[in-house]
Amino acid sequence: MSFFGDLIAGQGAAKASNYNASLLERDATVQEQNAEQGYKVFEQYDLPRFDYYAEKQKDALRTSTLAAGVEYSGSALAIALENQIMIDTDRDMMQYNAEIQKEAGLNQAIMQRAEANVERFRGKVAKKASYFQAVGSLLSDASTVGAI
Repeated sequence: MSFFGDLIAGQGAAKASNYNASLLERDATVQEQNAEQGYKVFEQYDLPRFDYYAEKQKDALRTSTLAAGVEYSGSALAIALENQIMIDTDRDMMQYNAEIQKEAGLNQAIMQRAEANVERFRGKVAKKASYFQAVGSLLSDASTVGAI
């Protein structure tokens, strides 16, 4: 009988869609975790390391300037200020890039969750469509039996 086959096919399509949706949800969670972890690495490792070496560079510049007997004003001060501006610019660029990368990962997770919702909807539609097909085949079988 086609009636039961249609119902079983609809239920199978719904189960497959729900399974695919659960995989997409899991992938979205992993994507979020990766985005958050990547940003934590930036905050806890990359940025402190950058700050450490920037301070070493500033200290070395100040020491070499003073060791050379140059007064820490005028051109020497201008060089130190330019150096500080470059350090701040580099730090800001690192921060910006880390935030962009984090947001891209979180947006990817949002897209995967949206795709999971679409997949669930497809399953519901397939299940409802199977009901209509089953009713249609039942009516078709009934009209065939009635014609005999």
